[in-house]
Amino acid sequence: MTNPDEILMIPGPTTLSSRVRAAMALPQQSHVSPEFYGAFKESLELSRYLFGNRSGLQFLLTGSGTIGMETAVVSLFEPGDRILALETGYFGHRFAALAEIHTCTVKQLEAPLGKKIDLDTFEKELKSGNYKAVVFTHVDTSTSVMNDIYALVKLCQNNNVLSICDSVCGIGGAKMVFDDLHADLVLTASQKAIAGPPGGTLLAVSESAWSVMEKRKTPIQSYYMNLLRWKPIMDDPKIYLTTPAVQVMLGIHEALLEIKEEGLEQRWERHSKNAEALVTGLQSLGLKLCASPDSRAPTVTAFYVEDGKSADIQETLREKYGIHVARGFGEYKDSMIRVGHFGNISEIDIIALLGALELIIKPGSELGKSKAVESAMPLLRQ
Repeated sequence: MTNPDEILMIPGPTTLSSRVRAAMALPQQSHVSPEFYGAFKESLELSRYLFGNRSGLQFLLTGSGTIGMETAVVSLFEPGDRILALETGYFGHRFAALAEIHTCTVKQLEAPLGKKIDLDTFEKELKSGNYKAVVFTHVDTSTSVMNDIYALVKLCQNNNVLSICDSVCGIGGAKMVFDDLHADLVLTASQKAIAGPPGGTLLAVSESAWSVMEKRKTPIQSYYMNLLRWKPIMDDPKIYLTTPAVQVMLGIHEALLEIKEEGLEQRWERHSKNAEALVTGLQSLGLKLCASPDSRAPTVTAFYVEDGKSADIQETLREKYGIHVARGFGEYKDSMIRVGHFGNISEIDIIALLGALELIIKPGSELGKSKAVESAMPLLRQ
């Protein structure tokens, strides 16, 4: 049985507020009821606030972040299109795989582990590749690397190439304003920095990208993952296409309300402060971070532990201290820990994790005399 007091600090899903849980526990509503219609319409407006999107189209669909990624690929790309996939971890690779599955010609540009995409290398590739679009992650949860998305999009614009950004682990915790970014499509999911339940994907689409979809030479090869089909529903949710996950959408609506009440600027600042405190505390324990200093994200942090120890550390944190973190991906599953510190994760949660880690990694430590906590506290007090 799940511990109700467990601190969920994996890179998603994250802890839900009591308000979100209560909204999801309401009696089942009809998807065509006036109450759900009103909540969904408001969710679309709140999504615009979250994205900073007044210039483009806004979508909210039932489905995981991967549904959002594949919807972007299926709606925008046609067979044979040349796509450049920027990879700073596992999810950049997933974007490339999706484009390949849908018969695009894909080239992958991979950054060294822990590094963001080098802009000079990227620009040279753009100029030589005759690409239709570039796909990239804002924050890759497998490495905790954050790309300079504003610089990437600017280079795409300069070279007349579409830019598609996966910000599943960014939006709501890392600064991103769609109208200032000028990307063609940005997507996210509900279960990370938005602090909603899993099962919702949100997309912002520029007018220029929408024009590309409308002028396709070939039909979109999907019923569900077809933004052309979804636009009338976003214009008027009374129109039926498929039944949404009503309870999930009500939870997302409440989470979006909480974001608006906190304020985006304040939310970005809170995430940044907590991330800086966590990094300082980890470094005080002699732990090496995966992401380089200029590539670190305010939403997730990956760090190395003694090889073969990650499973033991993860289990002890959860069983003894009630803190659930994740291990690394692939070859780093035994030597890396990944921490999600977004959404409702608080200063107290950061302190609890650092104190527990020190007790595990440095068995001689004493409760109440944590070097990691002492190093993090000045940053949390700011």
